[in-house]
Amino acid sequence: MKKKMFSLLSVIAIFVGSTFAQFEGKVVYGLDYELPEAMEAQRSMLPSEMNMLIGKNKTKVIQNTMMGSQIVITDTKAQSSILLMDMMGQKMAIELPAPTEEELKEEKQPKFKYDDKTKKIAGHKCKHAIMTLEDENGEEMEMDVYYTEEIPSSANDKLKGLKGFPLEYTIVSQGLTMIVTAKEISKEKVAASEFDVPADFSKMTMEEFKKNMGM
Repeated sequence: MKKKMFSLLSVIAIFVGSTFAQFEGKVVYGLDYELPEAMEAQRSMLPSEMNMLIGKNKTKVIQNTMMGSQIVITDTKAQSSILLMDMMGQKMAIELPAPTEEELKEEKQPKFKYDDKTKKIAGHKCKHAIMTLEDENGEEMEMDVYYTEEIPSSANDKLKGLKGFPLEYTIVSQGLTMIVTAKEISKEKVAASEFDVPADFSKMTMEEFKKNMGM
């Protein structure tokens, strides 16, 4: 369960971590889940909300659970991220390096199929698309995406090619399905200090972190 939760939380953050290079402010997402019956007892341990701060060339994704907090700070220019974990009395800053040229070449880009469905999300009119993406096993999976053209956005690693700014989408990871829906959007100035790594967090590599967690 611990491995599945870490994997899902990381996917959430990285999936949206560099979407908003042209927008400065805050986006609050609500998180809902479709879980296997065997995992229903762990529902309360999963985050119900995700806050995002979007600054100039940097983003910060914040999630809180009963186990602690997880924050991902992304530098959209350098394409690198730092994962901050404050759990079980430990404060760790895990470096997530930028992808190599070879990894970028091998990465499969998503495909989008657009239709006439619409809905209003967080006060913004959204259009619908079905995104087809290959998973880690090379198998294709489809995700529903609702996006708005009322907010400027630049394409990110996972939504490259989408015609607008995603406000609702579905993520499938490790047998879990999560529905992410924007609840509140505010355009505001974000202080540069919000993207600093706190001094009391111990820096380590992902390999060192996995070893500490017994993963």
